[in-house]
Amino acid sequence: MPVDDAVAVDELTDDGAPLPRSRGRSSWIVFAAIGFASLFVVVEIFANLGIKDSIGHAEQTLTVAKAAAARVAAADGSYRDADYLRLAAVEPSLQWIAGGDQATGLNEVSVATSNGDWGAAVEARPGACFYLHVTSEGTTLYGVGISCTGQQALRATDPRW
Repeated sequence: MPVDDAVAVDELTDDGAPLPRSRGRSSWIVFAAIGFASLFVVVEIFANLGIKDSIGHAEQTLTVAKAAAARVAAADGSYRDADYLRLAAVEPSLQWIAGGDQATGLNEVSVATSNGDWGAAVEARPGACFYLHVTSEGTTLYGVGISCTGQQALRATDPRW
């Protein structure tokens, strides 16, 4: 029998037919990978359940802040005086801080004004900040970032979050 036609004896059945292939190590690797990926997805889902609530709270805080700043602008004719001291008197339900200071919570708002523009920043969670920027013309712009200051919020340029 030539070498090319030779089949190992342990790969043949009694009647000369090849043995059916059984599930080997490669199928266990596939099953383990699928199992690990499924477990990872479930863990990530539960780990991120609270994020949507934090984001919603931060957006609501900025909406309240914008309304307070609009009251100041309506009374004064511009956003120039809608700083943290004035807004604390207008809307005492929020904690207001200067525009150069970092906001560190969902109810703490860092506000800044510049050339008639007004900016506010709220930290949704550590390392995630939401910005709201109202221009002197009344256009509202949005942004996100990691530096949670009113000064940074004045740089927001997106039409939506």
